[in-house]
Amino acid sequence: MYSIPQPFTLALVLIASIACSQHSPNPESSNGEFSDHGSSNANTPEEQSGLITLTSVGQEKRFILRHPNQRRWNGRLLVAAHGGTGGPSLSADGVEIGTAETSLDDLIGEYAIEDGYAYASVDRDGVGATAQGLAVVKEFAEAIRERAEKTLGRNVEQMYLVGLSMGGGIARYAAEDPETLFDGIVIVAGSGGDLGTQIDRLARRAALWPRIDPRTHPGLPDDAPAVLAYAATGAGTPVAARPLWPFIGASASPESLQRTLLAYGVEGLSVSQLENFRVDDYAERPGFLERLQASDTSGQVQVPTLEVVGTFDDFVLPEILAYKRKVLANLDSAHYHRLYQVKTAWHISREDDALEGFRYRMGRMGFGPEVQQAAGEFGSYMLAAREALDFLDRWVTEGVSAPPDQEIDGNVANIGRLQG
Repeated sequence: MYSIPQPFTLALVLIASIACSQHSPNPESSNGEFSDHGSSNANTPEEQSGLITLTSVGQEKRFILRHPNQRRWNGRLLVAAHGGTGGPSLSADGVEIGTAETSLDDLIGEYAIEDGYAYASVDRDGVGATAQGLAVVKEFAEAIRERAEKTLGRNVEQMYLVGLSMGGGIARYAAEDPETLFDGIVIVAGSGGDLGTQIDRLARRAALWPRIDPRTHPGLPDDAPAVLAYAATGAGTPVAARPLWPFIGASASPESLQRTLLAYGVEGLSVSQLENFRVDDYAERPGFLERLQASDTSGQVQVPTLEVVGTFDDFVLPEILAYKRKVLANLDSAHYHRLYQVKTAWHISREDDALEGFRYRMGRMGFGPEVQQAAGEFGSYMLAAREALDFLDRWVTEGVSAPPDQEIDGNVANIGRLQG
């Protein structure tokens, strides 16, 4: 039976700190009332927003549903799963500038609506890339589909899911769910790729980052052995991405590794054992691999799934590459999955307003302006994410397979060029 993975303990906590029942909710109830902020202008999207009660968490959650008018609606509904666990979005000064149900507007929401989609998102506000996170997204998708059909006067023909970061982890679980609600999925910088890779990389970061931390080792050259070792096994990205390393690097520690391993039955390791930890070295420990496998993703993709990640993404890139290997081990999954790697793009695209919140947290971690600004000076995956949605829809509705896996330039829209 399909089992939803449990939290990937440390990485999901880190990603959460930086972003982000069988009964359907009653959208008409006084506790979950939709409010309509529509416009009479035929070219202006209509919006419904407010609170919705979700039984999967027993709470009200903020949501938005936006759509063009009936004439322009293309019959598609795009549901978005935001990064992190949700809640307030922060400026670089730590001031609240919004909440998570609108956080993917700039990446994909506005584009989708302009293209004729209905678009919806819910602020999970405290729920990450877990079984509960998937339950929240599924319950919301069912409720908002019904609402969209009622509002627009006809059935939703295709429903897609797009997820960023931790929301990408939820989208990954949905892609593997044999009972998935979605006709296709786009994953952007998604978590949950491969648990063994994640733990090994955490161990390497905890051991190696203190040797290259710019706060204590300023001026260390790029060709220093410690820097090269960190690039290869800690970051999993090239040395050229070094200005982007501090955020994730400084978040790793022996204590965080201990907490992660404890969740899988490994405890009592010495400092030296933690510094040199490798999953394979503990394969014979009773129950360890079994617990890992029970919590890990399988790579068994059930629906067309297009994945976008930056080549400088030290949050998730190595795990996503490991995930691709799992997908390729199954011919049916390989047919359904595409991976597009965007040159020099980081975990958050350079034009994303979420960078402000990252910079605020970097300042609190003791990193200066040069580190804070670096996050916005590299590649962009925004065009690739939008193109992925276009190719996904063509695949689902016309049967035209998406272009093959490839590395692309994020500054131009060019995923399709390899297909001619």
